[in-house]
Amino acid sequence: MEDVNLLEILLSAAFGAIFGSYATLFAYRLPLKESCFGRYFGKKSRCPKCEAIIKTRDLIPVLNWLFTLGRCRNCGVMIPRTHLFIELATTILFIICYLKFSFSEEFIIYSLISVSCIILLVTNFTHKVFPQALLIFLLFLVVVNRILLDQSIFDLIYSGILGVLCSAIFYYIFYKNGKNLFANQEQTFDYLKFILIASLALSQINFILFFLIIVTNFLVLLLFKMVESSRKYGFGYVFIFPFYLLLLFPVLTI
Repeated sequence: MEDVNLLEILLSAAFGAIFGSYATLFAYRLPLKESCFGRYFGKKSRCPKCEAIIKTRDLIPVLNWLFTLGRCRNCGVMIPRTHLFIELATTILFIICYLKFSFSEEFIIYSLISVSCIILLVTNFTHKVFPQALLIFLLFLVVVNRILLDQSIFDLIYSGILGVLCSAIFYYIFYKNGKNLFANQEQTFDYLKFILIASLALSQINFILFFLIIVTNFLVLLLFKMVESSRKYGFGYVFIFPFYLLLLFPVLTI
């Protein structure tokens, strides 16, 4: 980008913090299948322990942790650290998106993809699931972005076919023969859906690189017995980190 405006950087950070504040609500409620639209269609934000309604002054992104020291004002219970992580991460990622795209339609799309990836990362860490509503939203974003980039639907179709083939390979290797690596079939299907989304989001060359990275990671986990069969893990980070990096900073452009 040619010009970097400090005021615009601060503005992008503010947007990121605001979206991050709402993202904490989605990350908490989506796995529980609760309404994410607050006072309009569901409960207002409350303390999970004492049920006290969180006041507006305590909903200021990032700063609320300074005001409350990360605790509920009413009962003193610790607020999940994932809330702070989401707000900080979205703030940083919005700044990165601004530095790469300035304020443009790409900034909007990639910023929303960033928020979606952070929520998926946290929900997989806390509940070992990718919420279906969020996967659908992410699918919509990546399809729109891919069409805008390629100006053609044919590459999207070819990428989808490649994604189906890679998903089938992943399923056969790591679910059928993975010695109960995943918590259940639902978790496995969540990861297969994410692979399909990645195939539509990334160029075919970068998707193959993405697939090789996640396959290598899982092979290392299995070969060196870095996971216990008696415990069930969330592996969302194995998919989300390489996906996001290759999306924002593609290694191969041919």
